Amino acid sequence: MRSFRFSAYTAILIDSFHAALASRVLWCAFVAIWLLLLALAPIGYREDLTTDFRWQDFAAGTKLKAMLATGLVQPEQTGPAVAKIANALPDDLKDQLRQVGEGSEVRIPLSDFADAFNDLLDDPSWYDPVAWQDLLAPFELIKRQQSNPDDWTKSERRRVARLRLETALPGVFEARSAQSILMTYAGFDFPASFTIDQRQFKALINQFVLPQLINLLLGFVLVFLGILVTASLIPDLLQPGSLHLLLSKPISRPMLFLTKFLGGCAFVFLCVVQLVIGLWLIAGLRLDIWNARLLWCIPVSVFLFSVFYSVSVLAGLRWRSPILSIGVTCMFGAIVFVVGFVGGLFDGLVRRPDEVIAVTVDQDDIIVKTRGQGLQRYDGDSNQWVDIVESQAMGRDRVLSPVSMDEGTIASARISGGRFNAFGAGTLDLLVFRRRNDWEPERLARLPVSTVDLRSDRAGHLYAKNMGDLFVADIDAIVDDEAQTADDAEAESSMTNWLSKLLSMQGAGTERFRSIIPAKASVASPSEFAVADDGRSLWLISAGRIFKLEKPSASTNGPWDLDASTEAEGEASADARIAISGNVLLVSRLNEPLQFFDARDLTPIKAQHAQGLQPEWDLVKVIGLETQNDGRIQFAFVNADAQAGLIEVDIVGDEPTFKTQTFPFREVVSISRIDQPNQVILSHHIDQLEWIDLRTMQSTKAVRPNMSTWRLVDRYVITPLRTIIPQTGELGGTVAAIIGGSDTAEIPGGPNRDDEQVVRYPIVRPVVSCAAFTLVMLTIGCVYFSRSDY
Repeated sequence: MRSFRFSAYTAILIDSFHAALASRVLWCAFVAIWLLLLALAPIGYREDLTTDFRWQDFAAGTKLKAMLATGLVQPEQTGPAVAKIANALPDDLKDQLRQVGEGSEVRIPLSDFADAFNDLLDDPSWYDPVAWQDLLAPFELIKRQQSNPDDWTKSERRRVARLRLETALPGVFEARSAQSILMTYAGFDFPASFTIDQRQFKALINQFVLPQLINLLLGFVLVFLGILVTASLIPDLLQPGSLHLLLSKPISRPMLFLTKFLGGCAFVFLCVVQLVIGLWLIAGLRLDIWNARLLWCIPVSVFLFSVFYSVSVLAGLRWRSPILSIGVTCMFGAIVFVVGFVGGLFDGLVRRPDEVIAVTVDQDDIIVKTRGQGLQRYDGDSNQWVDIVESQAMGRDRVLSPVSMDEGTIASARISGGRFNAFGAGTLDLLVFRRRNDWEPERLARLPVSTVDLRSDRAGHLYAKNMGDLFVADIDAIVDDEAQTADDAEAESSMTNWLSKLLSMQGAGTERFRSIIPAKASVASPSEFAVADDGRSLWLISAGRIFKLEKPSASTNGPWDLDASTEAEGEASADARIAISGNVLLVSRLNEPLQFFDARDLTPIKAQHAQGLQPEWDLVKVIGLETQNDGRIQFAFVNADAQAGLIEVDIVGDEPTFKTQTFPFREVVSISRIDQPNQVILSHHIDQLEWIDLRTMQSTKAVRPNMSTWRLVDRYVITPLRTIIPQTGELGGTVAAIIGGSDTAEIPGGPNRDDEQVVRYPIVRPVVSCAAFTLVMLTIGCVYFSRSDY
């Protein structure tokens, strides 16, 4: 009897497959899938050197315009190389640059510069070895110039010309990979190229292209078609003749209902198998991307369909109408979409703007920077964050992370229109906040144009880095009110001079901030720096090259001494983080293994023993801590998985060991160093702070601010709704995590990487929510079907 029942259920399941195969919509879907795969099959790629310029390659258009204009009217100010390039440009472009050099406001599209520079690639007569001999050339250019020019291909000649242009104009261009990927179709090149190498190209396909394609085709199109095809299965089952015949057999109603439900999933299963396997073969055979994780999209897509189909079958049981089943399912889909859309709005407009991404502590006062580009102070009496500089969820301004200048004095800056443009609009002033003035902002000094980062040391110096240079100022001189009054008058008079204006456009130093970059070093994107506590040494990573600068022993306002330099392994265009602790320099680069160097001469340190150290961690934030009494060197970090921890380096003889410990906190946004020894501050769960004792790895103090009204609405209304109502849209994040092999994705934050946003895919929550909802709907359907008389 049990064997008969199993055969009966199998027959019902097979009949559901037959019903799906008999559907014309199914065969139309099959034909559409085959045509799509046929259209995608000729896609391919090839690698070539990165040569041509595009307007997106210019990181600092204003600086470029000013440098070339100065090279035409005052060549001694820029050097012979820039003058050579400026004089080789087309006549109409030179006329516009001369007007800029004479003080006129002339808008020159970046595409005009790109076209002019591309012409220079084909005619290198502008190059003079003598003019370039004193410039800091990248290792790639040095290596290529050592070979015989007669053996260069056309691409290699253009590549060398591009590198020479980038060398002469530091801080102007975005860092690009030396290799470019050119997409092909049936052997023909697409007009556009990707300035990324093969490894980055594969990561792009796996993390973005394939997930988006799968989400579009499987998450919307096939679900909608599947509901159209399967909506009639349950109403057809309830026809008197069909239902009575089946119930005459020794089978249970709940199992009959569940068997028909599983059979209804046959439509999507048949379509998904063909589409996913087809995409997997095309990605492997045509793009050399054999990603077996793509095949997991088959069960995930069927699972997604089952959520909507559970609503469809229950509606079919209740009203016995395919049209009503489709209508009710569409209404359910609309509710899911609206709740997900509203939840996304609250994420973007309520939660993310309040995230604390930088912390500065001055005695009992806590000043933080939020992701909404605002500055806030913690008010202990009201247990709330109070705005100093108001956050703007959708604003265009950018605020620099606050740094401590002196006791009771904090410095920052607000760049108008600078959220995605380092140069912004208008004059850039240093904002100083003092406790004695109730933390009201004061404009006390002019910052170099395009400043993206501020740091300070314990020796009384304030450092500013912009897109192409690094500057230092004395804090005492800035906070001196009398000296500042004279500086303001001097600035007003000097800015009337057209040459000073040109130099300012290039990001030159100001009255208080002087450049410290020597001739054999440069600041090129991406770049970051770290400063020793005593202010005597500084480490800079610029486009993959690491420099160590030493402050001259004699009192001078000129450049610092270049003490050592080396090249970091990996792609030069990868974003980087660096930190210094004791005599160890840590370098973390996007999608690259962690690297350690001897901070004294920049020789690499290889780990002989590593405990818990993940070599390819992407560290969102890393800070160096003071060397402990026992000689241990420590770095605190936050990785892309929102986990914070400690890296300890023990150097014993020639065998350094590395050990990692993690803090017992999740959803960590940032980590900050404070003056108290053996302590750091974590910001987690949006705006909560935690003081961590590094010896015990436990919290010694916490800030739990009261929530705003909108945050309370999010917690007690929106979040429960998103929990009860299955968020099928979030399954797209599950798909992206499966295909990309990572549960996070990084969204650039503009000029300053502190503003970079790490999107963490909610993998478990949507799976559990959707599974629970489907189980409830099927349970209701089984009970209703068992107790109803048809």
